Amino acid sequence: MTLALATFRVAQAAPAVYISNCCNHPSTVAVFNTGTLIQTGQFAVGTGAWDAVFSPDGVYAYVSNNVAQSVSVVQISTQTLVATIPVGYNVEWMVISPDGKRVFVGSFENSQLGHLVAIDTGTRAVVKTLALGGDVTPMAISADGKKLYTDYFSSNNLLVIDTQSLTVTATVPIVAGISVALTPDGKFAYVPNLCCAGNYSPNVAVVDTATNTVVTTIALNPRLDPTAIAISPDGSVAYVAQVPLQAHTPPTISVIQIGSNRVIDTIRLTPPTDPGKIVFSPDSSRAYLIDFASSAVDVLNVAQEKLIAALPILGSARGLAISPDGAALLAPNFGSSQAAAVDPSSGATLASIPIGDMNLGSSSFPAFGGAAASPDGRRVYVTNFFSDNVSVVDTASNIVIASVPAGGGPVGVVLSPDGSIAYVADQNANAITAINTATFATTQINMPFSGYPTALAITPDGKFVYVTDDNIVPDFGRAICYTFVIDTSKNAVAHTIITPYPVGVAVSPDGSRAYVLSGGGGGTTSLFTISTASNRITGSLQLDNFGPLDIATAGIAVTPDGTRIFADNSQTATVYEIDAQQNKVLKAIPVGTLPGQLAMTADGSQVWAADYMATFISAIDVATATVARTVSLGNPSYGVAITPK
Repeated sequence: MTLALATFRVAQAAPAVYISNCCNHPSTVAVFNTGTLIQTGQFAVGTGAWDAVFSPDGVYAYVSNNVAQSVSVVQISTQTLVATIPVGYNVEWMVISPDGKRVFVGSFENSQLGHLVAIDTGTRAVVKTLALGGDVTPMAISADGKKLYTDYFSSNNLLVIDTQSLTVTATVPIVAGISVALTPDGKFAYVPNLCCAGNYSPNVAVVDTATNTVVTTIALNPRLDPTAIAISPDGSVAYVAQVPLQAHTPPTISVIQIGSNRVIDTIRLTPPTDPGKIVFSPDSSRAYLIDFASSAVDVLNVAQEKLIAALPILGSARGLAISPDGAALLAPNFGSSQAAAVDPSSGATLASIPIGDMNLGSSSFPAFGGAAASPDGRRVYVTNFFSDNVSVVDTASNIVIASVPAGGGPVGVVLSPDGSIAYVADQNANAITAINTATFATTQINMPFSGYPTALAITPDGKFVYVTDDNIVPDFGRAICYTFVIDTSKNAVAHTIITPYPVGVAVSPDGSRAYVLSGGGGGTTSLFTISTASNRITGSLQLDNFGPLDIATAGIAVTPDGTRIFADNSQTATVYEIDAQQNKVLKAIPVGTLPGQLAMTADGSQVWAADYMATFISAIDVATATVARTVSLGNPSYGVAITPK
């Protein structure tokens, strides 16, 4: 796995609380050595990093920041931010003129409005703006720097733009172009096209740039959508990335021979690869491809036409950039989430660690992510809901040492008692990913019935994992939901327990009972007790008349002696203290705004409550059952894990 270097390091010996939170932190850009395929650095830019380009001399990189509406200028030799250029729009794709004097950035405001912005690299200021009718697609610029080619969705035209005046000088009819690439001699533009309504026949339109006419089209597989195109610097081939429209069709790279305009080969990618932007090395020997599905950069050998490596990245990369000498590759991380390491005694922040993408507001349900510490406290595993991966944090250095691909929408995570396996609930895949913590190899365990896995708990002997498989509340709360029990020796579901809208789970310290927090059909919140010997519900306790939000990850924590349970309800902003022996509520504790995951210190003195809405996290004193401290994060929090002493 590739090292992902954090921007802040501190030795970590004492226990710490690790809190995953988003979303207003700076995004990061990973720097890879293309010779060793090892990540050699990482630097911070603005929020929502999207695309990057190098200056022709390789001294600077320019990074578009979608959320921050700016462009960052970074000196590559020192990996330091030297300037931030305000743009005022949600900037996305970029190109730079061959002389390096102008950077062009496309923006997207809504389906009817986009902009093309010209930045003077000398003054580092916006000098011209062109309003367009939609989202500007990836662009290409002529070798003499005089013409820029782009499209915007619903325009049905390839636009030819004069780079000095920033005016449209010609339009070429293209039904639904989604990007453009130019041959090195500038004579032809290749435009992947989603053509056509009624008789779907995606193709690549080949445009003669002298006459601005389509001279031919190259048919593509109608079972796939084209997503991106790049032409090798030697002008021999074009790579077109394509994603499947139908099940059982693998994503591919169509290899087009320039000159004959024929598809001469198809490189099949392993599902669920979701290919995005492609860049070639300057010598045309390699191609680098963003894979949205696994948050990785795939490396392809052009001569052999096969995948040779996958470089894990922190979060959701959109763009890529390769240095003029081909030695460095940049992968911007759109995600702006972090794991904050906090001292449990003082509440002081010890480190801020960039991780993947959780992206508040982009999901219907507050079930964005979780966190868990290894039994020896040396690592913390943080799930990243929107970048579909797990960040592995080394607690001695507070560095992300690996970004492990998981299934769709990873939420809850739990470690086996010996720390050898991390189990991850993949909400959107209805599966559990088992990660070997030594090799980071993964195994998928599918759930037998449809649902949304959110929370996990493991028995002290490591033999069974309990999974809450929630569902949306349709039909006035009559959906059938389950708690599944995985036999870890077989990596298969061994027991199925019907449980109304389960949102959280914990196992007693002696392993005799599993506690499941239930939404009760959206009308109430209840705590169910399950015998781990019989895997049957043996008790229930109604906590209040309001069910937690669907589909959310709720929190349950049990004291080390097993006498008390703490369980929360996001809807009423309450954590309940429960007597485990008498099965009764001892106290209702007001906490935050929308409490979620709970974590207890190893000595049982504190319970920490993450919060889906509040900009702070709450620490509950177990002895008094009151909030003893709140720690400001400036952002909502999702996962929380506490390392043992």
